[in-house]
Amino acid sequence: GVGGTKGDAAGEMGDLLPFLDLGVGRTAKSVVAGGDSTCAIRDDNSLVCWGSGSAGQLGNGSTVTIGDGANEMGNFLAPVDLNGGIPTKLSRGSGTSCALLSDNSVKCWGLNNYGQLGLGDVNHRGDVGGEMGASLPALDLQW
Repeated sequence: GVGGTKGDAAGEMGDLLPFLDLGVGRTAKSVVAGGDSTCAIRDDNSLVCWGSGSAGQLGNGSTVTIGDGANEMGNFLAPVDLNGGIPTKLSRGSGTSCALLSDNSVKCWGLNNYGQLGLGDVNHRGDVGGEMGASLPALDLQW
């Protein structure tokens, strides 16, 4: 999310490491990184993700990469549409993102070639428009 690789050369860490821009006045309550992308719950309870979106794991309705170029972070970050749900905890895997919401429901999106989203199919979610928000079902965790 800072426009390139950091920490692989001298003089890039410590005080020289730039702060991540989550938007004007926004701070992170929780950050989870996994695989090739990262998500954060911001102080206003919105959820934003950046990195590779190859399978929809950013939850923004596309497969583009966010955070490697200008005008992609900060106020340009589009919150993940959880249909009004408030994320309290996050999990990231290789191409998959999940959020535990304040009503104790769980929603997952991204790579789903083995059914890892728990939705009873192998369709990726979040990689095209119309799959998030009210269209993204919560997991059925009852047995």
